[in-house]
Amino acid sequence: MVQIYSADNPPPARTTPLAAWTEETVPVTDGSERQLGKDAFLTLLLTQLQNQDPFNPMEDTEMTAQLAQYSQLEQLANLNTNVTSMAGYIQAQNQFQTLSLIGKDVKAQSNLLSVTGGQLDTEVRLDLSGSAKLQIYVVDSKGNQVRMYDWGMSQAGSYSFAWDGKDSSGNKVPDGVYQFQVTGTDSSGAALDGGVTPEISGRVSSVSFDEYGQPVVHVGYAQMSLAQVTEILQSGAAVQGLADSES
Repeated sequence: MVQIYSADNPPPARTTPLAAWTEETVPVTDGSERQLGKDAFLTLLLTQLQNQDPFNPMEDTEMTAQLAQYSQLEQLANLNTNVTSMAGYIQAQNQFQTLSLIGKDVKAQSNLLSVTGGQLDTEVRLDLSGSAKLQIYVVDSKGNQVRMYDWGMSQAGSYSFAWDGKDSSGNKVPDGVYQFQVTGTDSSGAALDGGVTPEISGRVSSVSFDEYGQPVVHVGYAQMSLAQVTEILQSGAAVQGLADSES
């Protein structure tokens, strides 16, 4: 056990009293010194040995136990370093593999539309779980309505939605990202609450990474996380179309 001595009563091996802390000299820290690393542990052990009571020295078994604790602490620190390095390697490997998506067609759970050069980069599919009468609104990045489509009653199934990239006046919209929003009623005339699953497909133009290193897939101006991607395709498959009218 370490004997604690006061400033005016030093241990036997000392001739100079220890300097006492005053209100002006007490150190102010951010608390990081409370984290006991392997260097701090070794310093504490050496200090304990240097200041042990010569009439009551540390027992061999106690010293061996503390050295064993130091060894375990060093192993844990090394293990943490290795795990951190391995995690960085795995993340870099995953990022590199994600780049292989460029140039491939993907399907994703998203409601984003991309227009480049007056042409759509994305195609839309709507899966209906039951009969429904739908209204589809195309809005710009500021939330302004660009176009509205009114679909008649449609049975359960998978349908494609085709937008020609024009506004309600027939003018081509500027290049950029847009959204489609779906509302409607079911076969009983009640407001539709669920039952419509939107999905987009398109060719991946680029892949970037966010501030956390997670991949972001770009289809034209539309961006989505890798978690939103549901399929990677070699070529698009045709789906049933719906007759629609504009309002």
